Amino acid sequence: MKKLTAFIMSAVMILTFAACSGAAPASSAPQQGNTAAPASSSQQSESTGAKITLKIGNNQPDTHPWNQGIADLTKLAAEYSGGRIEIINYPNATLGTEPDMLESVREGSLDMVISDPTVGTTFCKELELFSLPFLFRDYDHWQKALDGEPGQKYADLIEEKSGGLKILGYWGGSTRNVIAVKGPVKSVDDLQGFKLRLAPSDLKFKVWEAVGTLPVTIAFGETYSAMASGLCDGMENEMPSILSAKFYEPAPYFTLTGHEITVRPLFVNAEKYNAMEPEMQQALAKAVAEATALARQYEKEAGEAAQKQMVEEFGVELYEIDKTPIMERTKPVFEEFGNTSGLNDLIAEIQEVQ
Repeated sequence: MKKLTAFIMSAVMILTFAACSGAAPASSAPQQGNTAAPASSSQQSESTGAKITLKIGNNQPDTHPWNQGIADLTKLAAEYSGGRIEIINYPNATLGTEPDMLESVREGSLDMVISDPTVGTTFCKELELFSLPFLFRDYDHWQKALDGEPGQKYADLIEEKSGGLKILGYWGGSTRNVIAVKGPVKSVDDLQGFKLRLAPSDLKFKVWEAVGTLPVTIAFGETYSAMASGLCDGMENEMPSILSAKFYEPAPYFTLTGHEITVRPLFVNAEKYNAMEPEMQQALAKAVAEATALARQYEKEAGEAAQKQMVEEFGVELYEIDKTPIMERTKPVFEEFGNTSGLNDLIAEIQEVQ
């Protein structure tokens, strides 16, 4: 009997030791038929300590101020997040056209983009706001309005109306001017019947038709030959773009209309951002704020340098113009857009910023 008892006790001790010496609990072992999908990137980003990878795209070359700013953003985001936020940049329209990339961010297949907002007017009419001429009095007013309460209200509106886009910062700041092929534009009279190349935009067409021009839609890549062949009399654009595309060759007469100070928001997919931990949201927002200030400075310097180079090296002629008649003629367009978009109050707030 004693031998039997000893045998039973020994068996119990062996089984107990085996259970404690590394056998995994049943719940941790893979289960047959378990078809659960891996966590999505947004779910993963919610996990404390998980790395967050953000892809950002734009349509400009590596040397453009935007990509200088993105390089700063990448470093700052990594620094403020303790290495958890990694930003990968895709310049040169690597991921498609601006409309393609903006739609990709809206849908969530791309995380961020810097873009002309007007390319998104097919799904959000409010994105056309910044095509209004002379919305900003000058560069200082532009910065104060965008960095202040009107800019935040607009960002909130776009997140609500666009179905997936969130604005983290406002880049851009280049001034758009009219350039001409046949001779200088010195007054609004010289714009009557002027065949002006424009990017596709209902609002831009209404603006310039009100001024008296004959707007024509021509692809950006075909604009040089269109001006050289007489298909159009000129275009409106920013100094760095005019320089890089050599538009000054067929159109050497520059009129400093300054009708638009560009707004190029840094958009992020709203769901992706909102799924991030508060600490990571704060880190990214802080990095964007600092990179935005740097990118604006780069773009301002690039515009000044481009204008100087075209005048001094390529013989471009600069002309001033009385802007008042242009403003007067476009007032009805302002009012119509404000009424149809419901943005009258926001437009008034922007204009009242001192």
